Amino acid sequence: MRKLRESFVVNETLNPKIWDVDTNTLLPEVREKIVEIVSAFEEYLDAPIVIVDVQLVGSNASYNYNDKSDLDVHIIANFEQVTENTEILKALYDMKKSQFNKEFDITIHGIEIEMYIQDIKSGITSNGIFSVCDNTWIKEPKPIKSITKHNTEKELEKWNEKIDEVLASKDFDEIQNIINLMYLMRTNSIAVDGEYGKGNQIFKELRGQGRLKELKDALSKSMSKKLTLESLSRGQFISRFE
Repeated sequence: MRKLRESFVVNETLNPKIWDVDTNTLLPEVREKIVEIVSAFEEYLDAPIVIVDVQLVGSNASYNYNDKSDLDVHIIANFEQVTENTEILKALYDMKKSQFNKEFDITIHGIEIEMYIQDIKSGITSNGIFSVCDNTWIKEPKPIKSITKHNTEKELEKWNEKIDEVLASKDFDEIQNIINLMYLMRTNSIAVDGEYGKGNQIFKELRGQGRLKELKDALSKSMSKKLTLESLSRGQFISRFE
């Protein structure tokens, strides 16, 4: 069993790398950098998007951050103002978001940035929700007295076995599927039990072990291999059109 490097902790103040702990306001340089990052992503997206707000959520918008916690940046967009087929649009946004997160290693004061695109109709469950556009709290986080620590040993063992199996297969679809299952576990856990649910704890512990990064790296390599036509010469390719 790998040593756990990320878990739930309780701090007396918000993260001083992001917030002014005396006033619980976002540090000006952090807000400026987030706006710059979102603008860069909007250009990278190269597709229509109607941005309504940019919100900070998760442990770094609350009191349960640690040195492995990333900063969840949610771009709130109105999907219906772009197209009626919001499912296809979501798939496009998710693909470009994943590519952006993988291609660029972006940090603020050493904290990794994790980008998301969220439809304005879907909600967020988080102890704290901060509007970057309005520069104010939508939901100011409440100090946390205690957090229930779930016993996740058996679940982690099963997840690690499955991840090892999928990594060994080097199969693009299998790697992508298990990444999606990890995020789905986290989303469902937060929706049902809140930020401190068992599924979210398992997700954080797996991420802290570096398993999610291993999967994302393997996915990138598998995609490169999938798109490489090593076995097909130029002459063979052209002959198919003659």
